[in-house]
Amino acid sequence: MATKGSKHVIVKHHHPVKKSLWLFALLVVVLMSGWWLFDYGRSRAGFDGAAASGERERLVERIGQLEDEVTELRAQKAIHEQAREIDRHAYVQVEASLKEQQNEVLELREEVIFYRGIVGSSDQVRGLQILSFLLEDNGGEGNYRYRLILNQLAKSNRVIKGRVRLTLIGLQGNTQVELPHADISKKSSKGELFRFKYFQELDGDIVLPEGFVPLRIKVEARSSGKKPKSIERIYNWSELAG
Repeated sequence: MATKGSKHVIVKHHHPVKKSLWLFALLVVVLMSGWWLFDYGRSRAGFDGAAASGERERLVERIGQLEDEVTELRAQKAIHEQAREIDRHAYVQVEASLKEQQNEVLELREEVIFYRGIVGSSDQVRGLQILSFLLEDNGGEGNYRYRLILNQLAKSNRVIKGRVRLTLIGLQGNTQVELPHADISKKSSKGELFRFKYFQELDGDIVLPEGFVPLRIKVEARSSGKKPKSIERIYNWSELAG
């Protein structure tokens, strides 16, 4: 029989480590169950993890191959660009050399024509003469450059002066027209002045109007002074510009 005033003491044992281990195990079970459910859902939906991993590896390998191809193509491009630059430089040199030779040939022809006029027979007409008229492409559609050589055959050494005018004869549409010097020359609208004792070379530009088809060109040289003289020659355009 318990005496009055006595107390009962209940002793409880606490195991915090054991409780933590149970909580951790429960958490692991929950996570594994969740992952299993997630993976099961993917497999039910048609997702194959092994296949996806294999596809990823295949794509990584393909990316590496493409990067190698890009590197090789860039190297080839650099080689081609360098070769093209060398070819372009060589072409420019050849073109410059060809143009220089053409100019030299043109000058020699002019000299031959000039000396042919100087040493001609004594029965040649005295006075102002047109020795030659040459035409060459000046770059650009409808742009040409002409070279004209004048001389005079005379016993005296007097200076002769005057003006040269060009006239283009051709077709504008279906109509034949004549274009005066002012309509075709960029250098002078009134003609080219000349002044020489033995001979003189004149040059200038000819610009064809749009749609104009040249057929012939008329070259007229007229001296000034007390006894003016005019001389005229007509050239076929196809023979000059051909």
